[in-house]
Amino acid sequence: MTEQNQQSLLLSKIAAYTEILVKDPSSTIFVSLAETYRKMGMLNDARQIISKGLELHSDFCPGYIVLARILCQLEDLDGSVEAFERALSIDEESLAALVGYARVKIILGDDIGARELLLSARHLSPADPVINKLLLSLPEEANDSEDSSDQDVVNDGEPCESKASLVSSTLAELYLAQGLTEKALDLYRQLSIQTPDDLSLRRRVKEVEGQIIKDQSASEDDEVAEQFMEKEADVVQSCTTEVEGINVDPVIETLNRWLLNIQEGRGNV
Repeated sequence: MTEQNQQSLLLSKIAAYTEILVKDPSSTIFVSLAETYRKMGMLNDARQIISKGLELHSDFCPGYIVLARILCQLEDLDGSVEAFERALSIDEESLAALVGYARVKIILGDDIGARELLLSARHLSPADPVINKLLLSLPEEANDSEDSSDQDVVNDGEPCESKASLVSSTLAELYLAQGLTEKALDLYRQLSIQTPDDLSLRRRVKEVEGQIIKDQSASEDDEVAEQFMEKEADVVQSCTTEVEGINVDPVIETLNRWLLNIQEGRGNV
């Protein structure tokens, strides 16, 4: 799927989710709406939507998971931790919460905490490739036998360097998954300097640099839409709109008007 088609699909989802939310402001579809905004990189809008929804659904686990993802991308790691812990307090067997929280733990350097979360997740889903890959990327536990470490040296001429490279590469990929592209690029550049003969790292640096340029271009293209949203927010800030006999929150009405404007603009192209 091309990037343009993907963006069109996301916009279609936003339109559908917003229509549902307009008709039923108490619907839990706000989670899907906020997650779609997050995927589009509109993090502040996503945060606003999810916060509004959680005011009505304060015990809805998926809402806190999406909030945690958004906060992580906004580099509010403390807030992300708090949101993941809230999600797990509601549903301690939520795979999405366990794995997402483990990723944040890895970013924070808490490998022990990440391992505990991932082991709990693997107990629920033993064959999950993401869980197993993350577990393999973690340093071995301190209480592992010395014989095991010696065997690693025999099987691999540079075990420490290889392990460190694997952990760092995994961390860089985690940064990318969480939307922290600049941090991922810095880490890949450091790895490329440390191992100049590794062509895959050089290629990854170029790919991430290209992604940053593409994201910056997309951000410039979205400025008009964002400005429109700001103007609409000013108009509806002090009032509540009636839609089909139901009181609609001004934020939701703003989103609806913005989407209609996009659709009309696309129809005139």
